[in-house]
Amino acid sequence: MRKSLTVKLCLLLAIVALANVGAVAGPKLEQIFFSFDSSNGLADNSAQTITCTRTGRMVITTIGHVNFYDGDSFTHIDPEPENDFPLPKYNGHYHLYFDRFHHLWLKDKRTVTCVDLMTERFVVNVDSVMKSMGVNRPVDDMFGDINSHLWMLSGSELYGVNAKKTLPVRLKEELQDVAVYNHKLLLQFFANSVVSVYDLETGRHQYDCTSLEPAEAARYKSSSVIYPDSNLYYQIRNGDKEAVLLRFDIEKRQWEKLLETPYHLNNMVRNRHKLYIATEYGYWTYNIKTGETEHIEELHLSRGRTLTTDINTISFDRQGGMWLGTEKRGVLYSRPFKIPFVCYTWDQPEAHEYSSMLDRVQSSEPLPRHINCKYQDSRGWTWTGTYTGLQLKKPGSSKERLFAREDGLLNEMVSCVIEDDNNDIWIATSFGISHLYIRGDSVHHIETYTNRDNVPNESFVKGRAMKLEDGTIVMQSLDHMVVFHPSNFYEKELSRMSLYPKLIRLMVNGYFVGAGVKVEGREILDRAITRVGEFAVNYNQNTLTLTFSGLNYMRPIQTYYRVRVKGVYDDWKVLSYAKSDGWVDNRGLLHLPLTALPPGNYQIEVQASMSPDSWPEEPFVWTVRVEEPWWRTTGIYILLVSVIAILLIVNFIYSLRNARLRFMRNTEEDDLMKRILNFAERCSSMSGEVLTPFAASVDDSGEVQETLDDDFVKAMLRIVPFVNGGLRGSRVTMRQLSYMTGVDLARLYEVMSYNLYKSPRQLALKLRLQDARDLLKQKELSIEDIADKCGFVSPNYFIASFYHQYRQTPEAYRNSNAR
Repeated sequence: MRKSLTVKLCLLLAIVALANVGAVAGPKLEQIFFSFDSSNGLADNSAQTITCTRTGRMVITTIGHVNFYDGDSFTHIDPEPENDFPLPKYNGHYHLYFDRFHHLWLKDKRTVTCVDLMTERFVVNVDSVMKSMGVNRPVDDMFGDINSHLWMLSGSELYGVNAKKTLPVRLKEELQDVAVYNHKLLLQFFANSVVSVYDLETGRHQYDCTSLEPAEAARYKSSSVIYPDSNLYYQIRNGDKEAVLLRFDIEKRQWEKLLETPYHLNNMVRNRHKLYIATEYGYWTYNIKTGETEHIEELHLSRGRTLTTDINTISFDRQGGMWLGTEKRGVLYSRPFKIPFVCYTWDQPEAHEYSSMLDRVQSSEPLPRHINCKYQDSRGWTWTGTYTGLQLKKPGSSKERLFAREDGLLNEMVSCVIEDDNNDIWIATSFGISHLYIRGDSVHHIETYTNRDNVPNESFVKGRAMKLEDGTIVMQSLDHMVVFHPSNFYEKELSRMSLYPKLIRLMVNGYFVGAGVKVEGREILDRAITRVGEFAVNYNQNTLTLTFSGLNYMRPIQTYYRVRVKGVYDDWKVLSYAKSDGWVDNRGLLHLPLTALPPGNYQIEVQASMSPDSWPEEPFVWTVRVEEPWWRTTGIYILLVSVIAILLIVNFIYSLRNARLRFMRNTEEDDLMKRILNFAERCSSMSGEVLTPFAASVDDSGEVQETLDDDFVKAMLRIVPFVNGGLRGSRVTMRQLSYMTGVDLARLYEVMSYNLYKSPRQLALKLRLQDARDLLKQKELSIEDIADKCGFVSPNYFIASFYHQYRQTPEAYRNSNAR
């Protein structure tokens, strides 16, 4: 009787506890920023201006450099002193303009530099560019308007490069900015707070309008920034220390003061219904509809960190992501939607509260050693988390379906499983949280979220997951409690979001090609690769790899591509990181291989999206032309020869054809051999690096590196010693390598093609373990000495790596192989 009462009391307490689960306040989502600095390839940590181009690339100016970001890496160009063009009357700091002639202009302290965007290089002779635009007079200052039209100040005249008109500058004050309204009126903003308005057609002065009283104007005359917005013109005016934000309504001819601060305001941009103002202390927002202002001084970073910093500039990309340029901390990026994952550490009370809830619902049923968790969803499907992936078994079926890396999981150690209110499945692994989209009676696709999504980069606790009454999901990792709601992932918005794929790299016969670079005597590109829509190669330069970026700054790993190459395959291929045979990497880049292309024209059509079922934009098209060899035209002349020589001509043509086929085969093989030797040398060059668990699991960009195939590793373990022994100087064929490595020739071609672009760190680890195994056969060196000699960061990491490879500890191996 007492036992029965105890059971009922426990059940009642459990019901009360679960009822209180819904009363727990849901996690508050913060706007989280991720940083990019010199360690990521940015030329300098002082970001002065940030601009998103029409094609979606980010242009970031730092002290003395112009940086381009394509979603994968930064490239930068550096000016020389001869690139400077004097602007005697410009006393301000960095100011950037684009013109209609494919130029970027960067003003700074009495000088301006010009970048040719077609080649992405600084113009050496800026004066020649000025003259080509019709500017044949001294230039004291220059301005750009909202239409990318340039205006040159020369003495008391303002010359419009595009309008081909000269207007007077009546006032003797410093001219700080120029703007154009509706292609009809020209506005001149002066240091004394006066705006002069001119008729563009006639050049006549219309009126002047003053924004501040003389005393105030004198306080705020150091610098000016203008932001045009339809009939409104927002102006920042800075003094020695303080600043003011003003608004001019050109139709009403009225000025309005919006904000005053005791510190400088640096720049501004509009996004939707808000104006964002960069300042010395964070940034301000001004709601254009309501007039409300908000000061955001403390920024939230990933993993719960915060930052207070000065901000030079603010920009938004085509996805709606926010970019902040700071004075000393590089660039900060925030996604267009708040990150749905909230992490609580154990020093926060929320973590203990959620942990108590998990204690109440966690099953105490013992599981076999190889099983981490077991879960049955509302359909009666049984999901089993194992060390090798996620198993699914449906009622009435004896078959089990295993989901692993090739299906989209970044890690196969599945710790817990839970179902959401949409009947989709969420799992936690040792590297991220994965969402399995269920459509009908099958898994449609998988999305994985990692530390770039504010998911802790650590293992999750077995079976510690639950769903609250409001649909919120809670999962426990080693040092955090991760809380999220599936409705906060903006899936419909992401499926409609447009991506604009960009060709960012080209490899020809194993060589990276840039503007002006010659390959085998031929210049393939006459402009920057990002500006190329068509290019031609010789018939023997027909092994290509084209790398595309979806410019998906929000979640690169969630980039889907739709590709077809007319002339090679006319059916569309849908590719992603999970399903592309290595064509799409974990940074969202598409590496499109085209091997042994016959002469002809090929159209490459590419679309990019954040959903495998939605393609909002039309395909982007690139054309590749493989030219005919010169000797193919000799047949025209041979036909003119006497009928007596017909048999000889036929024999000659067949000989040339066979020679061509052999040449194409040898060219392809030589290219692959070069890449194999280069990979082996890269692996050998890592001998000086100290191996750490982190370095062995990530590549140079900090992302998790892709796993090398076992057959590839086995082959390279035999090839690398031969390379170190001087193999490069001799002629070796793929058939010889196949015999040397014991790998079938066709399989050797396959594994080499799919693995040579990956990181060699895993192979370097195995080579070092081989060296360690040989040293262990000698008793002169201790385990610690061998670990140090072979480049491991610690004896423990050496022992763990050795055991993982040979299933024996170093000591046990030494004892079993003692000489």
